[in-house]
Amino acid sequence: MDNEQIPGDKPQADNAGFVKKAVETPIFDSALRQKINSSPAETGGWSGFYRSNKYYFLAIIVGSITIAVLAYFAFKKPAAVVPKEANVAINISVPDTVPSGSEAIYNITVQNNDSQKLVNAELELVYPEGITYVSSVPEAEGITGTRFVVPDLVPGQNAALIIKTKLSGSVNENKTLDVKLHYRLGNFNSDFVKDQTVTVRTVAAEVLVELQGPKDANNAQLIVYTVKYQNNSENDISNARIKLTYPDGYAFASGNPAPDIGSDTWNIGTLAKGASGQIQIQGSFNSVNSGESKTATADFLVLDSNGQPQIQNSSTFTTAIANLPLLVTQEIQPNNNSIIKPGSTVTFNIRYQNNASTAATGVNVVVTLDSKVLNLASLKAESGQINNNTIVWNAANVPNLENLAPNESGQLSFSVQVNSPAVKDSSKNLTVVSNIKIKSNEYENFFPGGTLTLKVSSPSSISSDLSFVSGQLPPQVGKTSIYKVKLSLLNSTNDYSNGVLTAFLPLGPGAMVSGSVTPGEANNVQYDSSTGKLTWNVGALPANTGRFSQPKSLEFQIKLAPAAAQASSAPTLVKTINYTATDTFTGENISLSTDNITTNDLSGSDNYGKGIVQQ
Repeated sequence: MDNEQIPGDKPQADNAGFVKKAVETPIFDSALRQKINSSPAETGGWSGFYRSNKYYFLAIIVGSITIAVLAYFAFKKPAAVVPKEANVAINISVPDTVPSGSEAIYNITVQNNDSQKLVNAELELVYPEGITYVSSVPEAEGITGTRFVVPDLVPGQNAALIIKTKLSGSVNENKTLDVKLHYRLGNFNSDFVKDQTVTVRTVAAEVLVELQGPKDANNAQLIVYTVKYQNNSENDISNARIKLTYPDGYAFASGNPAPDIGSDTWNIGTLAKGASGQIQIQGSFNSVNSGESKTATADFLVLDSNGQPQIQNSSTFTTAIANLPLLVTQEIQPNNNSIIKPGSTVTFNIRYQNNASTAATGVNVVVTLDSKVLNLASLKAESGQINNNTIVWNAANVPNLENLAPNESGQLSFSVQVNSPAVKDSSKNLTVVSNIKIKSNEYENFFPGGTLTLKVSSPSSISSDLSFVSGQLPPQVGKTSIYKVKLSLLNSTNDYSNGVLTAFLPLGPGAMVSGSVTPGEANNVQYDSSTGKLTWNVGALPANTGRFSQPKSLEFQIKLAPAAAQASSAPTLVKTINYTATDTFTGENISLSTDNITTNDLSGSDNYGKGIVQQ
């Protein structure tokens, strides 16, 4: 080979000018040569490799993680937004109590208090048993009155619904109406439901309670409230009460009838259908400042099955209190009772006072009486000038009325007799009205001292009559005598209600003759042969019964078979005769009794002395 170079020869230049040189043997130091000739196991393997390149590995790992995080956020789908319930209110207005059988009006308002619009809204009503849909504004979606479309509501807007229903149920039964609002929010398809309930309580139907009193009064005047109540329903009402809630500052003085619990509660018991009554309360507003108005409340209550009183009906009355410059008041003595009896003498006490800061001169106090029941000839007024039914007090007979100093006061009195009988005609519900007023030179007009109205009671009585029917006369031991008993009720000027007469026949189980009761009253009489008690449910007793109409009477026959022990005596045929009722005008509880009836009470002059039992 021409170009082969022999070792040891010198380099020679070729034709291109490059110098050719023989290949030399590599020269390494001993340490490098040792590394090259060593195996991987001898140099640490992968561990050594990682240690030699660990920064490259770390960079690769960090880069991979960064790429993965970026890719997650780049390709992640956004989470769905879950809407919350709207801020929406359902307001329901309805009376707390509704008489059973009457209508209840529900006023329902849907108010959007949210920032979103309410759409596709609908009201659903769930009626309990006893509530029946009648009509509505707007109209319901069906005849049942359970669905109502609500228009879309923008924020702050509301929609109103008026529903008329009819309620039925027992007294003090709760009826709960459930109102559900179905709706959507304007930007979402989710459905929501808002639920609201309201409860009304059924009360006794057609129960009337009315509170009356003075519209204007002063803080030293006697204040009289009158509560009237009546059961206009078709059923008796049990466990009834009347409760008064007095305004602040009212000082209770007395009640007619007297309250049963404290000074504000009267137990009525059972109020029969059609029955009525009244209560009169007296007091004053001594601690009340002038210019104030005070409201009293009368509640008709019925005790429920747990003995808790529930309101059936209420009545309120407001009185304006004034502090007049000149004050005059009147009241009845003794006991300030507003019910007077025929034949009684009524005494009036008068108090007058100057409330102004200056003296009152030439003071006149005037009383005018208005009533047909008074015997004006009996009118007596200490230091007063009487002219028919008017009395005047002035300085002519009462010296301090000439100049009445500030805060100075005084007293006057007069008396008058009530006729007996109160009237001689068929008038009813009689009253005595006393008007009083006061004036001085400093004031142009009289200042009223109020009107005092007194009610006249209605005297009544029981009369009896005994006549012989058949058998032995005079009665004889061991033989039967039959008598007819007649009990009659007489009344004066006021109607009575809830009358009941009871009596006992102390003659053994066969005392009453079967079928002998007055036909017109037979259905109203019960006789218990085991006790001998006779009960006559009289009911109503009209005014002037027995005066301008026939007495209300009961007749029946009884048997007498005297025992030997009754010889030479006049046996009692009827005893413990009592009558109770309610005066519907005065509110008084009437209680009458009469003497026992014996065989000596036979009517007719021919029967005198024929009541003694013979051997």
